[in-house]
Amino acid sequence: MRIVVLAGGRSAERQVSWVTGKACKRALEDLGHQVKLIDPDVDLPLRLWQEREAGCDFVWIALHGPGGEDGVVQGMLDWLGLPYQGSGQLASALAMDKLVAKQIFRTAGIPTADWMAWDEQNPHTWAECAAELGSPLVIKPSNDGSTVGISIVEDERSFAQGLKLARSVSSRILLERYIPGKEITLSILSGQVLPAIEIIPTQGSFYDYEAKYAPGGSRHLIPCSLSPAGLARCEAAGLRAYQALGCEGLARVDLRVDPAENPWVLEVNTLPGMTPTSLCPDAAAALGWTFTELVERMLREALQKTSPALHRPTLQESQNQKS
Repeated sequence: MRIVVLAGGRSAERQVSWVTGKACKRALEDLGHQVKLIDPDVDLPLRLWQEREAGCDFVWIALHGPGGEDGVVQGMLDWLGLPYQGSGQLASALAMDKLVAKQIFRTAGIPTADWMAWDEQNPHTWAECAAELGSPLVIKPSNDGSTVGISIVEDERSFAQGLKLARSVSSRILLERYIPGKEITLSILSGQVLPAIEIIPTQGSFYDYEAKYAPGGSRHLIPCSLSPAGLARCEAAGLRAYQALGCEGLARVDLRVDPAENPWVLEVNTLPGMTPTSLCPDAAAALGWTFTELVERMLREALQKTSPALHRPTLQESQNQKS
């Protein structure tokens, strides 16, 4: 097949996206496909149209963060009739907005940490937040990933600094109760829960951007240290979160597990990283899958859900419809 890989973009996760895109490009080429890597720009709709007219069969989305993981690109591709891997437009948009996703989790009875929303219309004070959520608490942008703009705060001074950092990324801020315990992540591929990973940062207790992507920044413990019963609760909560948002293909559910081994869903990533230090490839490796095999499974699943009867209008047909 002729595949276009979208990588880079304009979000704060641009560099990570490039690493993901290049790794996926190599894997797709190893599988025998013709692959072209492009960086989305302001002319992306036209560029995708041109790629389709030139014979593109499939688009591999290797973008992270706003503009790639939030349903925007997925909507373009749906309109063009170009198949792609992962979740569709709606699930991508819901998962990307942490405030909306948490409301869905709460409605569906999925355990998630208590929270408050902060914006210019509702500028909560430290005293209000501490009284409602306790201390410490977590401050994070509502619509970004890779722990960009996130802080754990425990007094008025750090609260002000955390808000400033989060507001540099988004105008909508999530204030969340801090759950002590273990950091667990679950990769889910088309409803199959891969081995859970316990994340242990090598510096401190916070799994921040540096811990995620710097070599040696964290240890990935597989199998995790949860009891069989605790792991079962964790897997059930993660799968329910995946299903509640309507996710497809590969997604990653991040959770905190408290000392009583109760799981608390933090968020769902619909386009998880595929870098040398990323979690999903590690979970797949625990099943004996190579990186290329993981990519192949993702591609196969995406093609299976694409209707073979889907007709993509040619440029001439579209022009005739307008006239």
